[in-house]
Amino acid sequence: MYFFLATLKISYVLIIPKPIVDEAADEAIKQTAMKQKQRWEDDDTYCKGYILGGLSDTLYDVYEIKYANSTAKELWDDLDSKCKTEDAGNKKFLISKLFDFRMENSKSVITQIHELQMIMNLIISEGHSLDESFQVSTIISKLPLAWKECRKELKQKKDAMTMQELVKYIQVEENSRNLDRLELEENKSSKALVIDHGSSSGTKRKLDGQASASTNRQDKPKKACWKNRKSEDTVDENQVHPTPEIGEGGELRRSK
Repeated sequence: MYFFLATLKISYVLIIPKPIVDEAADEAIKQTAMKQKQRWEDDDTYCKGYILGGLSDTLYDVYEIKYANSTAKELWDDLDSKCKTEDAGNKKFLISKLFDFRMENSKSVITQIHELQMIMNLIISEGHSLDESFQVSTIISKLPLAWKECRKELKQKKDAMTMQELVKYIQVEENSRNLDRLELEENKSSKALVIDHGSSSGTKRKLDGQASASTNRQDKPKKACWKNRKSEDTVDENQVHPTPEIGEGGELRRSK
């Protein structure tokens, strides 16, 4: 906003106070002072109007009434103080957000590192100094639980790492872990397919065996029951050779 006001050549009213006309001065000097005063008042009105125009509707309604009879400098100083207070609160918020940041196992580590870098860059833009070694140490300490061994290995390194080296190391490690995970999933899928195929083949062989046995039983000729056939073919000897009976007078009779 200040650059815009400077471009319009009216920002001086925020620095130079309103000219005072000396009534005891010569008329020529007095006329010059009055022109300067009038110009200052006009520029002050324009300046205050541009400042108010840059506010939101809510803030405009508040400050337009509050500074209706005040100078642009008074309005500017109030807004500047408010912004500094908000900036201080924003700095505290960013620092708190940095310390409270926790990486999750379910998300990409590189993506979460980029989020951390954005927070640290915002803190730096607010005027705080964060050297590279602090940023590297912060990222290492915030690696997720699944990276416990990797975190321990990085902390034990004697040579200091740059941010670029750390990001490259993490990228290689994460790619390697992703490949291992995919290979493990493929092996599990292959084993599941082998087990399922073996189970299906066993069931098929069992069903084929049952069908074959059933076919053999149907095709095999039935054996006649020897006992039954024998009993059917046996003729009662009494019927073929009836036993003669002797009558009362000693005569022979054919039995019935």
